[in-house]
Amino acid sequence: MNELISINYDGDRPTVSGRALHAALEVETPYHKWFPRMIEYGFKDGKDHWTNLSDGDGFGKAAIRTDHDITIPMAKELCMLQRSAKGKLFREYFIRCEESWNSPEKIMERAWEIARQNALEAERRIHGLLEEKETLEIALNQSIQYYPVAKYNGTFNMGWTMPQCKNIGKQLSAFCRARAIEIRKCETNDERFGMVNSYPISAWEAFLGTDRHL
Repeated sequence: MNELISINYDGDRPTVSGRALHAALEVETPYHKWFPRMIEYGFKDGKDHWTNLSDGDGFGKAAIRTDHDITIPMAKELCMLQRSAKGKLFREYFIRCEESWNSPEKIMERAWEIARQNALEAERRIHGLLEEKETLEIALNQSIQYYPVAKYNGTFNMGWTMPQCKNIGKQLSAFCRARAIEIRKCETNDERFGMVNSYPISAWEAFLGTDRHL
């Protein structure tokens, strides 16, 4: 079937440009006067047609060009209202387009496309949830990192001396026990110390914020 006028199939319902139909029907009345007259026949905005604004060729108000997306049933009726050979030609064309759109093959094709889009959306959501889960796991792992005094001193370049480290260890142990914060045992590579206490980073931050360690 030869295309007489461009039809937009991007939405839920096929539509045609009001201005394109106006030009194809060779209506002499200017579009800005013709279309308001046509909708007086009972066509509803948001159901049969939608306003579409685009850039015009002039200045001021003329810089805005008003068009309309018209459903195929409305386009057929507009063609019939023109009572012209062009109107009859385009009405028959729209009927054939409707028949094609409503054929079992086209309905199945749209159903498969909807299913494909739904699957893609579900995949995007799952991917987003997995990324969110990974982010939360990283944050959780970071929030429960444990540091012995010597490791914290070296990792964060605190510059504490050995006597200061021993004193901080005693104070931090008491600090954690008083607040029921878990203290883990950690084996070091230094034979002089063997197993030492290891404290969660949250406890370190709270403890150092008290300024009681020195």
